[in-house]
Order: sequence, then structure tokens, then C-alpha cells
Amino acid sequence: MKTVLTVIVSSLAALAVQPLVMFVWFVLPHILIGADMPWLELGPIFFYTVLFSIPFVLLLGIPLSLLLHKFGKLRWWPLALAGAIAGSLLVGWDTPGGDPGFSSGGNWYGKHVDFVVAGQPTLYGWLNHIQSIVAFAAHGFFGATAYYFVWVSTMRPNNSVGSFPSTRGA
Repeated sequence: MKTVLTVIVSSLAALAVQPLVMFVWFVLPHILIGADMPWLELGPIFFYTVLFSIPFVLLLGIPLSLLLHKFGKLRWWPLALAGAIAGSLLVGWDTPGGDPGFSSGGNWYGKHVDFVVAGQPTLYGWLNHIQSIVAFAAHGFFGATAYYFVWVSTMRPNNSVGSFPSTRGA
């Protein structure tokens, strides 16, 4: 029963850290460059960040942590690395670009740039792609880290040496 409760609490911690990661890699840079922030839209953005993270926690985090725990190998770095890899594979499996004739551009820290020109990624296209990979890896890394540390603090045995000293008759 303790393991089930630990999995639930650890999973909630992994999900709860996601809006903070999103704030650091998405909101904070916009604030620092003085860009207009859609403050009213941050609630839904953070909600969907958590919602998007649920399958990763359920399908990767929980089974992997239980497997590692079963074999006595549950450690921070394998879990954090697995989280980072899972997050980065989501956006890193494909390269930027597109069909010949396809072009796209966007905002690169307050400056409009081309990401893809005639199907070929530009330097900014590659930088944007790498930034996305790192950002999603950070979501996985910090989610797995939160999961692990809550797991460890919850599964830790009671460290008390004995009962509390009696105050009767003193």
C-alpha cells in the first residue's frame, strides 16, 4: 500500500513541477526582453503543460521507477536521464524543414526571423529546433527529478531510534 501511495504522490510532484519549468523556459525569457505577455493565457498554458505530461508519467515514469525499485537500482540519475530522453525524443525525432517550397518564420527573442526557406532550415531554424529539444528534455529531467526525490523521501524508513522519552515521573 505504501508503494501505491508513494507512486501517486511522486507522480503528482512530477506533474506539479511542469508549470515551473514552463515558466522558466517560456515566460521568463519573454519578461526579460520586455515582450508583451499574454498574462490571462498563462493559466491554460500551464494547465495544458501538466495535461501533456500525464502520459509520460503514466507510461514511462511509473513503470520505470517500479522496475528499478524492484531490482534495487532506483537512483536519481537513471530516472532523470530517462525523463530527459523521453522529453527530447518527442521533438528531436524529426529535423526542422519541410517540403520544397515550404517556408516559415517566427519570433526569435523579439526579432522576426526565417526558420525554414524553401524547405531548408536556416540557422535560426536549427537553433529553434535545438532549443525545443533542450526545453522538452528539461521538462522530463525536472519531472523525473521531482518524482525521484519525493519517492525517496516517502519510501525512506522511519529513522527514529526508539520511542519518545517519557516525561512521566521525571
